[in-house]
Amino acid sequence: MEPTKNLRILSITSLAHFMNDGTFLVFPLLIVYYTTIYHVSVVFLGTLAIIYTLLSGLLSPFFGDFADKHDKDAVLMALGIFLEALSFLFFALSFSIPSLIYVLASLAAVILGIGQAFYHPIGGAILSRVFGKSAGRALGINGSMGSIGRSVMPSIVTFLILVFAEVTGLLLVSAYMIVASLLIFFGLRFYKRGSKEEIRKSKEKLESQFYRFLFILGSIVFIRSMFITGTTTFLGDFIYDIYLSKTLAGIFLTVGFIGSVFGQPVFGWITERKGGRYAFVLSSIISIIFFLLFLIFSNNLIVSSLFYTLFTFASFSSFPVLLGYVGQTFPKSFFTVANSYIWGVGVTVGGAAGTAVITLLLGMHFSILTSFYIMFGLAIISAILMPLIPKKISK
Repeated sequence: MEPTKNLRILSITSLAHFMNDGTFLVFPLLIVYYTTIYHVSVVFLGTLAIIYTLLSGLLSPFFGDFADKHDKDAVLMALGIFLEALSFLFFALSFSIPSLIYVLASLAAVILGIGQAFYHPIGGAILSRVFGKSAGRALGINGSMGSIGRSVMPSIVTFLILVFAEVTGLLLVSAYMIVASLLIFFGLRFYKRGSKEEIRKSKEKLESQFYRFLFILGSIVFIRSMFITGTTTFLGDFIYDIYLSKTLAGIFLTVGFIGSVFGQPVFGWITERKGGRYAFVLSSIISIIFFLLFLIFSNNLIVSSLFYTLFTFASFSSFPVLLGYVGQTFPKSFFTVANSYIWGVGVTVGGAAGTAVITLLLGMHFSILTSFYIMFGLAIISAILMPLIPKKISK
């Protein structure tokens, strides 16, 4: 494609990533409001987090398979953002009608999970196809926009709730996400896949070596994501328990996730230069070191926020690393569905499993700190298994 069109594709997909990942930490933040204002059970809220995460992961391969067989990427991407906007409408209604808070929050969580199933496999596949060998940097830039969304949204939502209260604040979030979904659709609808090899034929199959690769990498990513997403889901509650401030919990989530804004371009570049396997191992080791330091110094606000920022610098680089790795490994006609298994099942369903484990631990009256240390053990296990990832696989 022409450079101007490539830039437009990168810009629109980056907007979509910003909006999509902006929803990632909002529910963990809302957990604080649900528990402190309406005394909703943290186990129930943890169950909702499991449900929407699980839905996102399990539906992702279906949407990925559909996308690889059809040329409807703009429609599917915009639809995902629209559904996320709709979920915030129902979250707002849950605060407006306390008698229906459990029903409306559950409905919102289900819609959020469906909406989150679209972006990552589709956005990653578009960039891998368009930018080819330079996809690592493009994925890194795109991923950093997702990280900015993930980082700033907790503070934006906190500010809107402080100024307008829960209902109006969340309605405003829903409204601007609907506008964004329209911009994404009209801005990207010119994009069409460049050749027939990018659209999978109904009888086209992968060789067994690719399935082996998917299973090994996907299993390790699954365990790693149990640790990352499980702890992230309850991070706001963890910070609130220490400092007893909802506002500080929102600010910590913003500050802590600034690291991923810079980490994604860096690890995208490493993926491009050194390969996905090298970048994945490196980011995992760095994540383990700094999460342990975060736990050790969790009672020191400045030091713990610094270590958590360094943790997110490495741990939330999965988008350019994993999807860049898939782009280096798989045929173009399987990019989206391969992305959806690594991301949807490995990252997302793994994350749901991690949230389930912590929810269970909290239900058994373990402290959040103890639960976080238990999840840290899973990070160690995933690192031990990394030598099993094949060093080479030919297309």
